Formats: sequence, structure tokens, C-alpha cells
Amino acid sequence: MSLFNKNRKKENYKHEEKDESVKALYDECADDSVDNVIEVKRTMGKRGRVIVAVAVAVIAVGLSISYIRYSAVKTYDGFDVVKSVETSGDNIADYFVFAGNVLKVTKDGASYIDETGTVKWDVSYAMKMPKAEVCGDYAIVADMNGKDVYIFTTGGEVSRQTLSYDIANVDIAQQGVYCLVLIGEDGSYISEYDKDSKKIYEKKASIDKDGYPLDIDISNDGVKLIVSYLRVNGVKTETVLAAYNFGSVGQNKNADRLMDSYTIEDSLYPTVKFIDNDTIACFGDKDIRLYTMVEEPKEKTVIDLEGREMQGVFYNSTCVGYIALADSGSDSKYKIYTYGSNGSQKSVVSYSDSYDKIYAAQDEIIVVGDMDCSIFRLNGSTKFKYSFPKKLVNVVPDANKEEYVVISESETQIIALK
Repeated sequence: MSLFNKNRKKENYKHEEKDESVKALYDECADDSVDNVIEVKRTMGKRGRVIVAVAVAVIAVGLSISYIRYSAVKTYDGFDVVKSVETSGDNIADYFVFAGNVLKVTKDGASYIDETGTVKWDVSYAMKMPKAEVCGDYAIVADMNGKDVYIFTTGGEVSRQTLSYDIANVDIAQQGVYCLVLIGEDGSYISEYDKDSKKIYEKKASIDKDGYPLDIDISNDGVKLIVSYLRVNGVKTETVLAAYNFGSVGQNKNADRLMDSYTIEDSLYPTVKFIDNDTIACFGDKDIRLYTMVEEPKEKTVIDLEGREMQGVFYNSTCVGYIALADSGSDSKYKIYTYGSNGSQKSVVSYSDSYDKIYAAQDEIIVVGDMDCSIFRLNGSTKFKYSFPKKLVNVVPDANKEEYVVISESETQIIALK
């Protein structure tokens, strides 16, 4: 046997001897009590847990972003009827979103209808031309060219009064303060009242000096007022946009509480609105003017209509806009233009269905006409488009974001988009 073979055999023998020792030790341990056995498990270290947590968070954020993006462009083409209630066929009824439910206004009375279609209260009156405005938990219904005015909350009637002069315009703030334009024999009066119909302030507007008040709007807190006056200056007409402050700032300014005014020649501004407590939108025949008014008004921006004729306007706390006839050669009948409260354009939407009314809800634009309804998001994407089998009176959003109250001449439905 060679030396190499001898050494190799000796080495194998040592390994066999070592294996036997390990086997004996293993058998000995196996015979011991279970309590003496230490089980070793592979665990995740702190760094590993952090990595997993970060990965889970990234996935969750990714899914959330994907869902938000999908929700921002998803179009619903159908719905389920959650509830249906037969209603009287009152062609002159009007409906308003009021504290998450619906205010129904007719010549014979006003009623408050909750999301289930249940009438919570019903107040009767007799008006020839009722006009309603809502803000927060308060609503006003007044008889245009008449003398009666009613104030409501979600709980029912709060106050009423009969004026000495005919009512030409109304508005109300979120705590029940309301403002009226009254037409007297020798001019017009702008009067402010509290929710109990007690007079707070009154200003007489002279036709020669101030002009004729086309529109008014009061801020949500009831402190500030914007008035659009139409005034004749020689052979020309002009609009005066006058801003008032009924708080301590305005009281210290002058007796009329007039903070400032802007005169625009050869233009009409039939609609003025506080889109939030400190931002005013004035809708004219040539442009839309935006002002900020914390205490005194300051011009913010002017949106040029570029010669388009507005067929209707809409607004909420974040946007303003209008619908106009499309240019000749366009494939659509209308165009809907939406702008942010800073004046930047957000979207332009084509619309070709019938059109009767347009307004902005919290984050969408609702267009209703004949039997057609379309809902557009502020980014211009279509949320819902449908032609109903019955003539529509109005479509208003429900408290649930994907549910709407569809009001026709003979039926009120709550629908859930799908």
C-alpha cells in the first residue's frame, strides 16, 4: 500500500469516528426532556420589518392614486333606483339643494323633502312669482313684484313679513340675515333684516345717482353686500359694481357703508355672486370680473368672453363658468367653459343635448334639459350622461356622492350611479 493510500484510509477512519460521536450526542439530546430543547427560528430583523412596511405603504399609496385617477375619469352609463315616490304634476315647481336635501317651491307653498322622499315640513302661502335662495341651513322664499317674504330653516318656518313696497330681488346668508331690493315710488331701497325679520339697515338708491339695482348678493357671514347697478350716463349706459360692508369697518367708513365701486362702460352685469365669503364673481355680457373682499374690494382678475354670449352661468367656492353657443363649424351645439377662482381655465366641454339649466355642485357641473342630464367633473371629464323617459324638472345631488335626486313632473327618484 502506498503512503498516499495509507494516509487516506487513516483520514477516513477519523471521519467515521467523528460521525459516530456526533450521532451519539444527537441521540442523547433526543432522549432529554422537551423542556431542555431550544427551538431556533429564523426571524425578520428590524431592517427587514422597515423594508416591508415601506413596501406596503408604497403599494397602498399606488392603489389610492390609481383609484383617484380612475374616479376622476370614470363615466357612469346607468343607475339603480334606490327609491321612487309619485309627485303631483306641478309644472311650475322649482327644486333647490338645501342642507343636503331638497327644497320644493311652488306658487302655493314650500316643502322640505329628505333623501328618502319624505316631506319633513310643508308651509302654504299664495305667491304669483316665488323666488328662493338658500345658504347653509337657511332659505328665503319671496314673491317677486309682490310683498310677501318667508324665512325657513331645515326645521320649518322661522319668520315672515309683508313689505310696504314690491320685492325686486332677494338673498340670504348662512345665519339667516337676508337682503331685499324694494321698488318704491321715488326710487329703490336695499334693506337688510335678521332671521326674525327685524330691520338691520336700509339704503335708498336714487335712479339718477346710483342707478337701478340689477342684482345683489350677500356674503355668507351676512356682513358684506355686492350690488350691480345699471346707470344711464347721457346717451350711454354703464354698470356700477358697488361693495358694502355692514360690519364695524363699513360703519366707520361712511353712512352708506360703501367701501368702493367700479364703473364699467357699455357693459351689463346682471349676475353678481359671493362664491365664497371673500370672493365676488360678476358675470357680464363681455367678461367675468373676480374681486377679493376681506373688508374692502380689490380686483383679482378679468376673464374675457371673447365675444361669446353666455346662455347660463354657474359657480361654487372653487370655480366660475358659463355655457355658450358653440362657434359655427363646431360639431357640438354648446361649449361649457370652467375657470378656477383665480381666473385660470380648467376645462372646455362640448355639449349637444337639450339645455334648460346649469349649475355647479361641490365638485361637478350638472346640466339639465328636457329629458337629458349630463354631469361633468371640473376637469372636463364626463361623470354621467343619460336620457330619461320622462321630462325632467331638475336633478340635484344627494348626500351620498354617487346618488342623485331626479325630479320629473310626476315622480321623484333617488338613483345610485353604476
